[in-house]
Amino acid sequence: MSARALAPAVRDELAEAVLAELGDVLGRADAGAVRALADGYGPRLERPERRRRGAFATPPDLAAALARHALPDLTPARPAWHLLDPACGPGALLRAAFARLVALGATPADALAALHGVDLDPVALALCRAVLAVDALEAGLDGPLAAVLDGLGRRIVAGDALLGPVPGRAGLPADPEGLDWSAAFPRVLAVPGAPAEPVTGWRGGFDAIVLNPPWERLKVAGRDWAGRPPERLREERASAARSVRESGRHPLVGAGEVNAYLPFVETAWRLLAPGGRAAAVVPAGIVSDRSSSALLRALLAAGALESVDVLAADRAYFHGVSARVGAAVVVLRAGVHGPPQERPASVAIGVLGPDGDRAPLAWPVDAAGVALVNPNTHTLPAFGSAAEARVVQEVHRRVPVLVRRAADGSVLADAWQLRLITPLHMTRDARWFSAAPGPGLVPLWEAKHAGLLDHHGGGTSGPRYWVPSALVEARFGELAERGWLAGYRNVTTAAAPRTLLPCALPVVGVGNSLPLLSAPRLPLLLAALASLPVDHVARCRHAGANLNFFKLEQVPVPPPSAYDAPAPWDPTVTVERWVLERFALAVAWTPSLSALAAELGALGVAVPSLEQPVAAGVRARAFAELDAAHALLLGLTRRDLEVVLATFTELRRREERSTGCFATAARLLGAYDELTA
Repeated sequence: MSARALAPAVRDELAEAVLAELGDVLGRADAGAVRALADGYGPRLERPERRRRGAFATPPDLAAALARHALPDLTPARPAWHLLDPACGPGALLRAAFARLVALGATPADALAALHGVDLDPVALALCRAVLAVDALEAGLDGPLAAVLDGLGRRIVAGDALLGPVPGRAGLPADPEGLDWSAAFPRVLAVPGAPAEPVTGWRGGFDAIVLNPPWERLKVAGRDWAGRPPERLREERASAARSVRESGRHPLVGAGEVNAYLPFVETAWRLLAPGGRAAAVVPAGIVSDRSSSALLRALLAAGALESVDVLAADRAYFHGVSARVGAAVVVLRAGVHGPPQERPASVAIGVLGPDGDRAPLAWPVDAAGVALVNPNTHTLPAFGSAAEARVVQEVHRRVPVLVRRAADGSVLADAWQLRLITPLHMTRDARWFSAAPGPGLVPLWEAKHAGLLDHHGGGTSGPRYWVPSALVEARFGELAERGWLAGYRNVTTAAAPRTLLPCALPVVGVGNSLPLLSAPRLPLLLAALASLPVDHVARCRHAGANLNFFKLEQVPVPPPSAYDAPAPWDPTVTVERWVLERFALAVAWTPSLSALAAELGALGVAVPSLEQPVAAGVRARAFAELDAAHALLLGLTRRDLEVVLATFTELRRREERSTGCFATAARLLGAYDELTA
């Protein structure tokens, strides 16, 4: 936990106060006061800043779980164990590791001697050493407190874990605050005769690592500081990001916009001994964020990734942090320079806490499985069970993704000719926004206004802003000339009732939370994206807050040619005609969508009145038939469909609460049975 975010004068004054109090309680040999001071350090020193920097204190149950993952036992026997926390702060994880070592039979002296830690914050380090010392003395360690603290001072050291010199790489830049790992821990990382880790040159490695790294982008966002971020902090973050990118220490994650947790995980892997183990709590986005894909691919290829558990968003895991901040526990079972082994990892999504039963949710994944389901990004899919993984993987073997890309990002296959139209940016384009309507202005539509095939279905009735119509026409080009727009909500979660929510819009301003789509057969594509089976395969690659376009591109959708054939359930019409007739009944029509109505009419599809809403029962039936048709187009059996429906737990909960039954499932299965009769 770093204190650099505070103004220097305030930081130094608080640090002096904390250190003075620490000296006082150590003088009184008051173990309880030392622990209370360590536990309260973060909130006391920098409560407003620590959330902005992603420095979350590890709660005891989570710390204990990480210690168990990193230290399942003490075999094989070693002359000495070496355990590390490279972002130790005031010591929560090292305390849990000490308790775990003692519980496994290590003496207090051996357990304490095993512990190593690194942090930038000297006050946190002082507290860490003090609290570990009193834990060890209470566990039966003999010796004066001063000697115990002196020993810890040689193994729990100050420095930037992400930067610094490495053996044999003198040409690489070294940050002044960077840590010389080999010099700091020569018995662990400068072992004569040990193989060199290929990037850093470290020889040896730690037997176990526990880690709760900072969850911070190395970039200052003005919105976190009411539009007035400290200039010094901005400079420090930019310098840190540049150092991480240029150091050569992080070839898998040191590019683009750096989030500190990823180079910490890569560093932990490189610090592990060949047979070592590591356990880290990181943002849930590690599963689906493109920035993590190269690291995950390398871990899978090496067989080093043992498990990933995305914790259920049923509660907040960190004090003072919203439950919406998703967390995942990642476990590694080998260091970089261990022999590569083809071993699948086990992934579980929605585990109820760090000690929750993961077995019913777990499914295996290897590099080939990732390439099948996420061929462009190679990020982990987010299945809820082994049965769901089987269903989606089989769909991917039968049906192509929307856009297939090569490693360099170039397009390999794009049957729908899908294009993303960049909406208006809510920050960069704010100068164009008006708070009231006026001549030449059109409403600005955002994700919260839109629902499933209903641009008024998002629960927020009216727009906040209006923008010049000339700006809209210039930005949206050919899509605006078409007379209507198509987009989807990218602000969502995998726990929402529905994840993929496309809709048709009139030609209005559109904010960046509602990305716009373009394709020659756009109504047909909207009908496919609005179906529940396609929604399901979309949510399987989504674990964060944004359903980014790069995730949508990897969704398997039947190609346009599949809609040109006669419908298997009604050979008198094509699949396209049959689907568009149901699409016309599912859209929430308004007079502003007259251009879409005209486009459907030109295809021979009758459109209901634009003045009167379609009856709720008729619209629900149309959705059920769209869903059933796309289940068949994706090759789903009835059993597969039941697996798919079981994943929409929030939709089921809401419908059972309001109607007493899971109405969507009943209608869909009924329509499926009719089409397959």
